[in-house]
Amino acid sequence: MTLSPPLELDQIEHYDVVERRSAELLIREAKQRHRRRRFLIGAVLLAAVLPVVASIFLMRPNNDAPTSATSVNSFIASMKRADETGFVATYRVKNFSIFQDGTLVFAQIPSPPGTKALENKDGYSGSGKYSYIFYGSSGHLIRQWIIINTNVQGCVKWPTSPDKNLVCGRPGPYFPSNGYAEEGMGLIPPYVVNAVESNVGNGTVEHLSTGSSKKFGTLRCLTQDNSSPPTTCIDRSGYVVSWLDKANPTFSPGVTLTKLSYHPTASNFAPLVKPTVAFVLPPV
Repeated sequence: MTLSPPLELDQIEHYDVVERRSAELLIREAKQRHRRRRFLIGAVLLAAVLPVVASIFLMRPNNDAPTSATSVNSFIASMKRADETGFVATYRVKNFSIFQDGTLVFAQIPSPPGTKALENKDGYSGSGKYSYIFYGSSGHLIRQWIIINTNVQGCVKWPTSPDKNLVCGRPGPYFPSNGYAEEGMGLIPPYVVNAVESNVGNGTVEHLSTGSSKKFGTLRCLTQDNSSPPTTCIDRSGYVVSWLDKANPTFSPGVTLTKLSYHPTASNFAPLVKPTVAFVLPPV
C-alpha cells in the first residue's frame, strides 16, 4: 500500500473552501428547485381560480347602463301577481318604521277578481283579509293588526301596563289618517309593491340583477337609486324576499323573508285574545 504524504495546512484550507463552495452551490440549487415548484403550484392554482373569479364578475349587474322600462314593468307585474294570491310570510325586520327590530308575520287572502269593494260610513272602500303579528327583538309579542274589508282591529301589549297583557279592541271602520297609515306599513308585501312602483318615473335610475337564496332559489333584484332601502329582491313567483340597502345595512331599514306558506287560515285573521275595549289603535 502506498501512503499519501500528509497535507499541508494551505492545502487543507483550500479543500475547506472548495467544500464550502460545493455546499453553497447545492443549497442554491435546492432553493431554485423549490422556487420553481412554488411557481408551478402557484400557476396551477391561479389557472384554477381565474375562471371562478371571472364567473363572479360576469354575474354582477352592469350599473353603468339603466334597465329598460319594459324590464322594470315586468318585474313589478310579477310582484303584483304574487300579491293577488293568499299566503303567509314571515319577515325579519330591522330599523323598519314604527316596528324597528323584530319579526313580523303577515297574512292575506285577497278578494277574488271582480269582487265589488265595500264602502264604510267614512267613504273608504276595500275588500279582502289582511293581518300581521309583530314580535319584538326579544321575541315577545308586541302588536297585532287585522283588516277585513273596511273594518280594522288592533291589539297591543302596552309597555307601561302593570300586567303587560295583550289588549285587543273590537273591529271598527278604517279611517285614513297617520295612525292607520303607519300601522299599514306592517302589511309588508303590498307596502313594498306600492313603494317600488311609486318610485318609477320620478327620476329613478334602475338596475336589474340576479341572486340566489338557499330557501327561496333564484332571485330577481331591482335597485332604485333614490329609494330607501334601494334594492328589492323577489323569487320566481314574485314574492318579496328582501328589501334592503346592502351598502348600508347597519342603519338603513330592511326586511328579509324567512318563511313562506301558501295556506292562510281563518286563525290568521282572528284576534289573539278576546276583545275587551271598544277599539285599539296601537301607539306609534
